[in-house]
Amino acid sequence: MIQPGLRPRILIVDDQTAHMGALCDILREHGYDTTGFASGEAALTRLRRESFDLLLSDLMMPGIDGIALVEAARQLDPELACVIMTGEGSIASAVKAMKVGALDYIIKPFKASALLPVLARALETRDLRLANAHLEHQLRQHAEELAAANRHLDLARREAERANLEKSVFLSNMSHELRTPLNGILGFAQILASDALPATPQEKQKFAGHIVQSGRHLLTLINEILDLAKIESGTLSMALEAVPLDQVFLECHTMVAPLAQQRGVQLNFPAPAGLQLQADRTRVKQVLLNLLSNAIKYNREHGSVFVECTPRAKDRLRIAVSDTGPGLSEEQLGAIFQPFNRLGRADNSEEGTGLGLALSKRVVEAMQAQMGVDSTVGVGSTFWIEVALQGGEADVGAAPPPSAASVPATAPPAAPAPTLRTVLYVEDNTTNLKLVTELIRIRGDLELLFATDGQRGLELARHHRPAVILMDLHLPGMDGYEALARLRADPQTAGIRVIAVTANAMSTDIARSEASDFFRYLTKPLDIDLFNRALDDALAPSALRRQTEALGQPH
Repeated sequence: MIQPGLRPRILIVDDQTAHMGALCDILREHGYDTTGFASGEAALTRLRRESFDLLLSDLMMPGIDGIALVEAARQLDPELACVIMTGEGSIASAVKAMKVGALDYIIKPFKASALLPVLARALETRDLRLANAHLEHQLRQHAEELAAANRHLDLARREAERANLEKSVFLSNMSHELRTPLNGILGFAQILASDALPATPQEKQKFAGHIVQSGRHLLTLINEILDLAKIESGTLSMALEAVPLDQVFLECHTMVAPLAQQRGVQLNFPAPAGLQLQADRTRVKQVLLNLLSNAIKYNREHGSVFVECTPRAKDRLRIAVSDTGPGLSEEQLGAIFQPFNRLGRADNSEEGTGLGLALSKRVVEAMQAQMGVDSTVGVGSTFWIEVALQGGEADVGAAPPPSAASVPATAPPAAPAPTLRTVLYVEDNTTNLKLVTELIRIRGDLELLFATDGQRGLELARHHRPAVILMDLHLPGMDGYEALARLRADPQTAGIRVIAVTANAMSTDIARSEASDFFRYLTKPLDIDLFNRALDDALAPSALRRQTEALGQPH
């Protein structure tokens, strides 16, 4: 497109030099910047070096004729406007010229008054083509930008939806985990404070011990949640310094040795190597203690724990903690560092918050380090961290852990006495189980069976036909809702009333329970009066009559 204030540049080609010179002079007087050549070859040479707005060429010339010149010139500059001058005056030559890209033609001889409108139309057509091409380019660019913006918006939307879902799951899990120790604290406290629930001094001391244990668990859980929040907000204090690894190992060994001795697990630490880490001493110790305690708790009986140090690239050290436990499946490994994940174990019999590994990974990453896990089912697991190393390389290690057998399951309790009605409690938390055990014992008219997972609960329900089932919802493997559905589908257990006893207290959990077939929905921490009233209602003769009718038994 010709810029305002600039003269259009025209390249004139005619083998009749007098005619070519006259055209240059006339058009120059009418505001054009003209350049003339007597041959097509010379004109192409100039076109390769300079750009022109318009080519005005004779049709019949020796060497390269006008049509070949237009074709070659437009290959050099597709936006060049071309006009053919011809003395033939035939339609065939005009059509041929237009096919190779000429915008117009003029018949010789002609006057300037006839030529000027032809040139003006050709330049206007050229400007219009350039404007259209520029507009099309802008439209394509805007379309690409819009598509990119839409992709970013869609990605941001999906990321926001994922974050909201993770937040909801985290809050639901956190509510559940906080209510679990609170259930033990408030439940046993209600027993101690109640005149209607007598207890001996020895029992009161035991209940107080349960309260203290649950309180410590709750405090640990709150501290770990606060640490996670600090990491997420970037406010967790971190002091990177030279940390003597041998001393950290010694301190960790001292702290976990009693737990290892209690579980019959052998600890194997590397020999002193005088290594120093570039890390936060408190946080490194926190992470190693978490890995070591997990390796002990989730090990097999009389198993082993191995600590191995291996130098890595770029002055880094890998510290690996291996156990001889049952190992983890691929599915379990995929969720191992999620909050409230209990090492992929199917039960919660071990004390723990479910936040240790999630917190440890974030702490390690906050120290510009890495954390990972390798595991083989039936052999064991290895959790490792890679930390910056100061001054030297490690030359210590440990033998690979031997294969391990699975931990045998706890035998179910004996069948209840025939004079007492049976209550089955399906619960995977030991503190909650202890509380309900005491509440059932104090009543005196019931005997308790328990199962730590849904499948075992179904087996006990079919075998013992309990009067009432207390069902936790947050169970390993099969949750409480699925267990209830299977109870209803089995003619042997279809009529047994089931009371939900759960720490799932979010509005969505309560709404889901209302649509289910639970007889009552009790949330933790338990209100003991409500708990006993729910049991009494479920054990009422009318309830038992409907149950025996459903089971096909006489009443």
